[in-house]
Amino acid sequence: MRFIIYGAGGVGGVIGGHLARTKHDVVLIGRPGHVKAVNKHGLHLITPTGTHVLHMPAVTEPREIKFVPEDVVFLTMKGQNTDEALSVLKKEIEDVPIFCFQNGVRNEETASRHFARVYGVMVRVGAEYLKDGEVTARRNPPGWLIIGCYPKGTDKLAEAVVAELRIAGFLTKTTEDVMPYKWGKLMSNLANAVGAITNARGNEVDQLSQAARKELSDALAQAGIHWISQEQVTKEMPETAAPLLGSINSEGQSSTWQSLAREQGSVETEFLNGEVIRLAKRLGRQAPVNEMLIRISQEMAAKHERPGKYTPAQLLAQVAQSHSA
Repeated sequence: MRFIIYGAGGVGGVIGGHLARTKHDVVLIGRPGHVKAVNKHGLHLITPTGTHVLHMPAVTEPREIKFVPEDVVFLTMKGQNTDEALSVLKKEIEDVPIFCFQNGVRNEETASRHFARVYGVMVRVGAEYLKDGEVTARRNPPGWLIIGCYPKGTDKLAEAVVAELRIAGFLTKTTEDVMPYKWGKLMSNLANAVGAITNARGNEVDQLSQAARKELSDALAQAGIHWISQEQVTKEMPETAAPLLGSINSEGQSSTWQSLAREQGSVETEFLNGEVIRLAKRLGRQAPVNEMLIRISQEMAAKHERPGKYTPAQLLAQVAQSHSA
């Protein structure tokens, strides 16, 4: 099995790096600056146990790869890039398994319009990518993953991928119904925009994060959509609650925070907080907190503003204003 990591930033680099470190066959597809650095100096995978310099093929386009039947594609890019990236991939190969190692609940739906074999993945990986050629895995074990066929089911390939990811150090399992886990992960990801806008974390942003999550939980309840909380995941996978073997503390926060810190020009909030608005509109509801988080984070990205434009108190004031409007 060869693993094509399509979107080799933070999550893709950490997953691909751990696979390569454990002697798996890996190819990275990434941005030109990152690819150039990897090809010249190797991928520097920083972990709690040390830095690993890993040499593997890295390219900027799928057309640079000669695909073989044993290939699987791990889609690890942000949701706003999924449709275009898969259109490009489809020009090079008609049929290849697509594993959506992405936050949000829309990527699998998008992938299924391009490819027949699509798998959903609930991803919890502490990854940081701020410098080309270098990614940080903040935790050991590096993360946990729940994998299933989209829209439902599991198969031998899913089981085989899970087995290889376990060898690479990840805590992982298959499931017959993956999307409730992804809705549960989305619940936690709604706070990404809060941390990115305020450059704060923990108790400072709890009230803001809970306000965003309540809009989603209320909409899910009305729509009858089942979601699985992190508490339930811990019950099913008690190993995820075990003390970490090591960790790295850093300034960096979520992938949204990192997108602003790299002044990338775009953020993923439309495919995270935007799902709340998408569902709310279908139900005749409103989601003003999530609408505000999208608006502010997208404006910051467009203006290349770094995390921390507003304090938590200033953002709370805007939330209060949105509720009274």
